[in-house]
Amino acid sequence: MVPEVYIGEKWFDINDVLSSYQDETCGAVDIFLGIPRSAPEDGEVKELHYEAYESMAEKVIKEIIQEAKHKFGIKHAVVHHRTGVVPVLVPSFLVAVWAGHRQEAFEACRYIVDETKARAPIWKKEVFKTGEESWK
Repeated sequence: MVPEVYIGEKWFDINDVLSSYQDETCGAVDIFLGIPRSAPEDGEVKELHYEAYESMAEKVIKEIIQEAKHKFGIKHAVVHHRTGVVPVLVPSFLVAVWAGHRQEAFEACRYIVDETKARAPIWKKEVFKTGEESWK
């Protein structure tokens, strides 16, 4: 079973996420995948170490989803965020939004991503190829 909100080391298959909710009135599913990257302007990141106050993060994210349902009229959303060590190129953050139309799905997905990043107690430490580290 795919939970609506999940914070932890497990990762759910995208096909399982997509099949976890079905509604004939939904004509759009918008998906955001956050993937750690390594770029010269970021200091050549090797991996990210995520920590979270899991129960509080889940509570905050559930509130954000409810806000998005009210504000944009979406039907459903799933938010998953990894904790632990996540190498570059491995997905770490997933938001999927089901809505009647694409516009609501796009807007709600962006809202959920932005609000989760701003409000959920999830922290990351960047570990660089040089061995240096930096908390964000």
